[in-house]
Amino acid sequence: MRRLLVLGLALAASAGLGCDSGIAPLRDGGPADTDVPDSSYTVAILPDTQYYASSWPEIFAAQTRFLVENRVTQRLAFALHTGDIVDQDVPEQWNVAADALHALDGHLPYVLTSGNHDYASIADRMGMGNLYFPPAQFAPYPWFQGTFEAGHIENSFSVFAVPDGKWLVIALEFGPRDEVLAWANDVLRLYRDTRAIVITHAYLYRDGTLYDHIGAPAQQFNPHAYTMMGQPGTSINDGAEIWTKLIAPNSNVKFVFSGHDVNGSSIPPGTVARLTTMREDGSWVHQLVANYQTCTAPPCTAVHGGDGFLRLLRFSAGVVSVETYSPYLDTALLDADNQFELPLN
Repeated sequence: MRRLLVLGLALAASAGLGCDSGIAPLRDGGPADTDVPDSSYTVAILPDTQYYASSWPEIFAAQTRFLVENRVTQRLAFALHTGDIVDQDVPEQWNVAADALHALDGHLPYVLTSGNHDYASIADRMGMGNLYFPPAQFAPYPWFQGTFEAGHIENSFSVFAVPDGKWLVIALEFGPRDEVLAWANDVLRLYRDTRAIVITHAYLYRDGTLYDHIGAPAQQFNPHAYTMMGQPGTSINDGAEIWTKLIAPNSNVKFVFSGHDVNGSSIPPGTVARLTTMREDGSWVHQLVANYQTCTAPPCTAVHGGDGFLRLLRFSAGVVSVETYSPYLDTALLDADNQFELPLN
């Protein structure tokens, strides 16, 4: 079994909007979370913040400020970012991202992964993100377990204690390489008895199907369409390949979260879809994509880069209630694509 690289440990391996629009203004403090069992908890998902980093820094700051200030009342356990943290790999945008995300340090655990916009040189997967979020900064936290490559945060694994047990979270780079998927397989097998979440930037397409460059070549923004494929010795995997090589063989994976796709839809609903698949052994995995950009270039003024919408997944008594909320607007999306429940298998 290949060596799992870990830090210090080697392991064998809303203004004027009403309910009729599908948008509801809320009081300050976010969606109410009352009259729920003490064992309930919430996981926050931050999708595609790139235009906040480039053009709307106050929205990025509002998102993480909400998470910090409401971590107790919202019963927040941890937060996940599905990539495209910035729009361009430049210090100005990473400084905005660092100011926003490092506000979580010491208050709320969080996991990051990379999107295609997080690389200046997507061919060799090199970007500045690791200068602003080096693994060494996460190493002191007991939940952080390690990375695929030393000094690179985009492929990592963490274990979070929650009221009903533990969650293993694996972050995978944009269009993960074969060797990254092999590493992730080792991690999942090592933690085979622990429920797992996988986050990666490009996995599920807007119509609820997997990114699949062979079976659905007309899909937009498939990882195989990017310049990485032209590089000698480089492998890349889209959603269908990740499913076959990683998700299907590991029944402890219960969720896959992604972003990336932009269908140009207004908000609501944004670019959102979900797919629940049963494996041969009867286990289920829920696969969700969410991205609230409505355009493919900044500043995306019509929705302020996405209007600050994030997702809150509330785990309680075997059910996961998915809510979509903007701390910037203090508004929730109430349409069926943004507010729904999923059984926890």
